[in-house]
Amino acid sequence: MVERLTRLDASFLYLEEPGTPMHVGGVLILQRPPGGVEALAALVQARLALVPRYRQRVAEVPGHLANPVWVDDPSFDINYHVRRSALPRPGTEVQLLELVSRLTSRALDRRRPLWEAYLVEGLADDRVAVVTKTHPALVDGLSAFDIGQVLLDADPDAPVPPVEEWHPKPPPNGAALLWEALDEYARRPSAVVDTVVGAVTDVRSTAARVTGAAGGLLRTARKTLMPAPHSP
Repeated sequence: MVERLTRLDASFLYLEEPGTPMHVGGVLILQRPPGGVEALAALVQARLALVPRYRQRVAEVPGHLANPVWVDDPSFDINYHVRRSALPRPGTEVQLLELVSRLTSRALDRRRPLWEAYLVEGLADDRVAVVTKTHPALVDGLSAFDIGQVLLDADPDAPVPPVEEWHPKPPPNGAALLWEALDEYARRPSAVVDTVVGAVTDVRSTAARVTGAAGGLLRTARKTLMPAPHSP
């Protein structure tokens, strides 16, 4: 059985338009690790198994008869989602913010898993930045930012785990998605009403949550982008 998006998560997709992308962004400022951004890229790839949703994409049900579902992306390419960038040394916070503005202005590709991460070199004081773009539908309505859990570890000397081999499940075709939706309606007729009413009523609450989250992200970004204190 397929895993269907919740009404709230689906509403994030329904609200999105070409001029109003709904993804949220984050910026991490880190001291450059041994191995540079290549080490960070290897860490993401090794720990991606901890967040399996990050290798899944959204599949629409024909006729929009039910909420979309999550399916494995058989063409998943880690190099598309984890990209390298650089500022002219020594990169300033203003230059970083300009780069973040350009990166976050572009909508995510719905044909792929709904996230991107940019590993940025060249910051002053031997620092690097991790700029993320994540669709709220991917992370349970803004309640978690799993890419941070992938990158950060309580133990600074934690070893990088080996990369696990991953075999995507074949995605269902349109006929199978339609059959599952009809079967769900047959077993639970109220699902028809839930799908229609939910798509409408969730818009207001979704917009309010996005607005509040955006304010919180801006406050966090201001704190994060402050220069790291120098050790005596």
